[in-house]
Amino acid sequence: MHRPVLALALLLSLPTCALAQGAGRIWGRVETRDGKVLEGFIRWDRNEGSWVDLLNGSKHVSLESVDFRVWNDGADSAEVPPDRVIDVQGFRISWPDALEGFPGWVASGVRFGHIRRLVPEGRDSVRLVLKSGQEVALTGGFTDLGPEVRKIVVEAPGRREVDLEWSDLAAVDFGPAPRGARPPGERIHGTVRDRRGDEYTGFIGWDRDKILTTDELVGRGARGERKIPFGRISSIERTGQGVLVVTSDGDTVELTGSEDVTARNDGIDISDPDLGAVELGWGNFQSVRFHPPAHAVGYDAFDGGRPLRGTVMTLAGRQLAGRIRFDADEASSWEVLDGIRDHVRFDIELGDIARIVPLRLVTGAGGERAGADAGRGRIRGARVTLNDGRVVELEGSNDVDEGNKGVMILGDEAGPRPWILVRWRDVKELRLDHAEGGPS
Repeated sequence: MHRPVLALALLLSLPTCALAQGAGRIWGRVETRDGKVLEGFIRWDRNEGSWVDLLNGSKHVSLESVDFRVWNDGADSAEVPPDRVIDVQGFRISWPDALEGFPGWVASGVRFGHIRRLVPEGRDSVRLVLKSGQEVALTGGFTDLGPEVRKIVVEAPGRREVDLEWSDLAAVDFGPAPRGARPPGERIHGTVRDRRGDEYTGFIGWDRDKILTTDELVGRGARGERKIPFGRISSIERTGQGVLVVTSDGDTVELTGSEDVTARNDGIDISDPDLGAVELGWGNFQSVRFHPPAHAVGYDAFDGGRPLRGTVMTLAGRQLAGRIRFDADEASSWEVLDGIRDHVRFDIELGDIARIVPLRLVTGAGGERAGADAGRGRIRGARVTLNDGRVVELEGSNDVDEGNKGVMILGDEAGPRPWILVRWRDVKELRLDHAEGGPS
């Protein structure tokens, strides 16, 4: 008499674990070049299986000179004199007759949750239709696109997995999994600690290719080779020769001798729903504690991106507000800012960022240091504040160092108007406006 009630109670408890994981897994309808249609959970390039994971590629950026003006706020600028200069209400606006040197291809990435449709075009290029309706063309350079893709696996519930090559794809339509659909393996989730003690929580890719609870950690133990499914592991801690594994039933196992547990490991990826992606090399990894996510991050949590809006504050005290193109090539909230902190790489979705402050070098008694109040010193990185209040200081990329091409602003005034570019060396702070936090 009481068994149906107990079964219902168990079912109601599932959204925090199995059903929640099913909602968070990539689901799609795949059309193949030979006319087949497959529908199910998708594992892309072996290391992407959640809506929060990044599809990486390169995009082509071009700006017509009629849409481009340079506002140089620095009176002591050592720039090459522009082709044309005018003064407008106290602002010195200059622009070149040609945009020589503007990079044609830039690294890009978009989380799978923003994508509605993917259509391969050419050997290693795709046309993406985002949920917002925006179309984005990406090309290879990473293993996510083109013949370098390490299989695309479709897991239809109750059926055998189907492995596809890049050349098999005609189109993929993404969408939420049907209610009640459960994948054979859940996405690995936990908290990773690096060697300096910083922690990162999210969906984990071990050795850049093991992402599901059904995948196995392989190593040599006291009794020979061991293969332990990630679903049975509570924690992994790096040791001098390998790792110490604690299983969910309390056993402790030391493993060595394989690429999973030694310096041959390609690294650990963390997909954080409220940040983006974090990549640790094996040399920076200290430990990981596995646990379920606090809540599901399903397909409906993503909106396909919005035009970036914000306010630029300059060193001279001026403020410019409107549409934003960060680094002169990133104009949507789905795009990412990348940088490095202590050999840990970050790809942060711009929709998750509240403030960006360039850091400048100053020389003092203790040598050179980077700070936010260093006048017009040489830029060394940026301080990035997330919507949830977390702060990370990054360097090592053109997004945050002196290679940044500046912040372009399109004001809200009526009538024809150009984009104005504030050079990165003149930016004191950029504040981004968002309707809400979290995946955008």
